[in-house]
Amino acid sequence: MINIQNFVHNWLLGGADHEVGLRLFMDYTNPSKPIARIVSKNPKIHLGIIKMALLKKAGLPYDIEIKPNSIQKTSLDEPKRKIRSDWPFLADPECPPELKLLISEKITAYSNCIQFYNKLTDAGSLNDQLVIVGTLVSNFINNHEIYQELNHYKGIGKVLGKHAIFEQFKRIKILRNLPTMDLFKKKKNLEHAIWRNESKIKKEIRNDLLQDRQSKVKELKLQLAEVNRLLE
Repeated sequence: MINIQNFVHNWLLGGADHEVGLRLFMDYTNPSKPIARIVSKNPKIHLGIIKMALLKKAGLPYDIEIKPNSIQKTSLDEPKRKIRSDWPFLADPECPPELKLLISEKITAYSNCIQFYNKLTDAGSLNDQLVIVGTLVSNFINNHEIYQELNHYKGIGKVLGKHAIFEQFKRIKILRNLPTMDLFKKKKNLEHAIWRNESKIKKEIRNDLLQDRQSKVKELKLQLAEVNRLLE
């Protein structure tokens, strides 16, 4: 499960980049359409709104002070300290927002790897073992792919761009340049794709494919939300 508190905490540690904040704001705070439209047009100006909404969603106090490179005592202190020492460029204002957002994913993936590895010995049925191993492998691969992105940027100062998050950002940018009629067509296609994938999840009980299917639905809904905002 996603821990929004870790996401927000690490977003603040990374310097509260407005593009990353907008992504978290749209994904997790469920803003009303008028507010979403206003904030998405200029997230830099509305960073205060983004921050307040995310702090509320994460259950963090509004007056919290988290400075880049500060050390907070949490259950994930060790990986967080290692991330800040291994990837100091994350505090750089020129660092791509995709990399800053990937840090929270890396911490979550790392935590999930430990959690599901420990569950292996308690798995009773073969199906339970399959689900746990599948989730463990998926998080391990994601953690490794994020490491490759960070290490590549650290080495040459340019993004590798192979992680799925880069394609997600590209798709959003493409949507913003589509003419109105194309947006209506895109809206219809996305709604059908969401219905088709959600139906597949309900009708085909495939625990080994569940995580990938849920990720697909989330990505489609993210695009649809952007299309709906652009059409308003």
